[in-house]
Amino acid sequence: MGFLATGQLANRCLPTPQLTDLWHGDPMSHRVARAPLVTAVLLTVPFLACTESGAPPKPKSAEKPAKPETKAEPVKQADDANRLSAESIAATVKQTMDPAADPCQDFYQYACGGWLANTKRPPDKPRYGRGFGVVADENKAVLREVLEAAGRDATADDKSRKLGILYASCMDEEAINAKGIKPLEPHLAKINGLATPGDFVETVGAMQRGIFRGGRALMRGHVGADDKNPDLYVATFSQGGLGLPDRDMYLKDDETSRALLAKYQAHIARMLRFLGDSEADANKSAAAVVGFETALAKRSVPRHELRDPNKTYNKLGVDGLKALDTSFPWDRWFTGFGYPESKFGPHVVVSVPDFFKGLGGLLEKTDAKTLQDYLRWHLINTTAGHLSTEIVEADFELAKVLQGAEQLPPRWERCVDYVNYGVRELVGPYFVEKKFAGESKQVALTMIQGIEKAFEANLPGLKWMDDDTRARAVEKAKAVANKIGYPDKWRDYSKLQPKVGDHLGNVAAISEFQIAFEADRIGGQVDRDEWHMPAAMVNAYYSSSMNEMVFPAGILQPPYFSRDFPMAMNFGAIGMVMGHELTHGFDDQGRKFDGKGVLHEWWSEEASKKFDVQAQCVDDLYSEIEVLPGVKLNGKLTLGENIADFGGIKEAHRAYKDWATANGGDKDAHVDGLTNDQLFFVAFAQGWCTHQTDEMTRMRAMTDTHSPPKQRVNVPLGHFPGFWATFSCDEGTPMHPKDVCEVW
Repeated sequence: MGFLATGQLANRCLPTPQLTDLWHGDPMSHRVARAPLVTAVLLTVPFLACTESGAPPKPKSAEKPAKPETKAEPVKQADDANRLSAESIAATVKQTMDPAADPCQDFYQYACGGWLANTKRPPDKPRYGRGFGVVADENKAVLREVLEAAGRDATADDKSRKLGILYASCMDEEAINAKGIKPLEPHLAKINGLATPGDFVETVGAMQRGIFRGGRALMRGHVGADDKNPDLYVATFSQGGLGLPDRDMYLKDDETSRALLAKYQAHIARMLRFLGDSEADANKSAAAVVGFETALAKRSVPRHELRDPNKTYNKLGVDGLKALDTSFPWDRWFTGFGYPESKFGPHVVVSVPDFFKGLGGLLEKTDAKTLQDYLRWHLINTTAGHLSTEIVEADFELAKVLQGAEQLPPRWERCVDYVNYGVRELVGPYFVEKKFAGESKQVALTMIQGIEKAFEANLPGLKWMDDDTRARAVEKAKAVANKIGYPDKWRDYSKLQPKVGDHLGNVAAISEFQIAFEADRIGGQVDRDEWHMPAAMVNAYYSSSMNEMVFPAGILQPPYFSRDFPMAMNFGAIGMVMGHELTHGFDDQGRKFDGKGVLHEWWSEEASKKFDVQAQCVDDLYSEIEVLPGVKLNGKLTLGENIADFGGIKEAHRAYKDWATANGGDKDAHVDGLTNDQLFFVAFAQGWCTHQTDEMTRMRAMTDTHSPPKQRVNVPLGHFPGFWATFSCDEGTPMHPKDVCEVW
């Protein structure tokens, strides 16, 4: 994400501690050279000095931000037209399974084998799942209807009119092709005129205010709650500047990495030719760009080192930021960005101080032509998906290399994504009206309450935790806020004025609108009602600084949830997601924040040490998993998500058993051939049935905080006694190893 990317979601993209989502993915999946919007349905995030009591100090004279949000108008909700019958639900479960597979050998195959055999991965989707893929497609189809209708309605209100303009301008391929790269010419003129490092930095700041918001030039930043005073917003400056998804792609010295870097350099050269460079000049410039990015990669720390919130919380303020490198022209960056240093003042956190030390020296020893070429490359890389067809298609070639995609998603789908993620709360009410049935919210809330009770009930069985720490953990769990479906209030987009037929101009306008929304809040009071995902998104997240779980309407759909599902299925599917998110509050990152979202040590020293031992078991376990020949998972990078998977299934299972006991035992089978206990586990697994290219698997093993779908199913279940008992798996079988791990 670019500088001041949307609040806490941006934190997680780099993995920092405050936000944890269930599924790591880029909404514009073909734009692989960008940071993902979020980390996935199973995430976490968090950030002044605490008072002695541990409570955050109250701000004395914080600026009050403008009121950019308004009370939502009443949102109509979906009616009963799409009710599911018990027969159709049972049939779908059976069709998804492979009954010939042994559940104690490979439960993922047993639960998903039918779907895997009968479902072809779409060529435009290098990763396609029964949950995140199919449901996302269905949600996008609904949004398409909304946006196309908005464009046809001559009597539409202002909100619908804006949606129609944004979507129609994106769909107008003929007009976009006719303009070619002309929309970039003002930016190119500015880039080509820079002569000094100060000119370069000012240009970066100016473009991060607008067109670069979705890019990666030089550094990243976001606005979010202060880890140690979560009532206030701070700006966090982070490492960045790379066009490839990870630093190791530049630095690893093996055949695969060298080949990838060579292909990336060739891709840069090809894209620069669209800007008028000759082949020879483009090749020379591309080599210089890769050299400069490699220098930035060497200054960057590995992803897993960004997972420790105590290391990434360095509240330096503007003065401290500037003191890291007095040769770096920060005054020029603030001039370009359009906000005075005084606006940031003491409210600046630097996640990786060493990245910024000596950065000015790197710029001073880099010739002006290389700095120009670097910005020219990042300009076209950031905007390519919004330019002419030939540029879009050339840009997509890198996705083929990195992800294994065979073709671009259809234009309508890319435009739906652009509108949904660009103005999520402008389109959200229309989605809710069509797809979120009214009583769904109460059903989901009742389930979450059951999950929370199950978490508390499991705590006495943890021998490694002392009573005092256990009691404080209960207090934190009881303080978790739950958000379900959609916000209680929607953001006001009255200041956003898109123009008919000006797609790239509208892209920049949305960026500038969002940047102003974020930057204006620096030093102000945190809005605890805010959501950080679109209502239509198939995902969920936990925020450490807010101590909240958020479940958008987009994921409260089959196969994860339905008001018509047997509760065994609901608890197995969405219940596990709920348990996963709750456990994020107590994973290796989330546990460092108390119930008020304050980063400080609230555990006993003994409990912390014993937790680390339990967590190391999980780290070691996943670090030995080879997902492709020679490609192993990073147990440290995926630790938080894996801990959440282990805890999530355990809490969901207990919550289901408690529900069943309170409701007569739930003894009558809902699916022939399966007990309801077995159905619980099958429903959990069937939300993760996924096809994925080898290229995507390889890239995500390096960059994703989540393990691959098959491992997300089999590994937590293989370490859960409740699963062994349900399917009578003997010790020593793959799904019941002799040595097991347990954290929560």
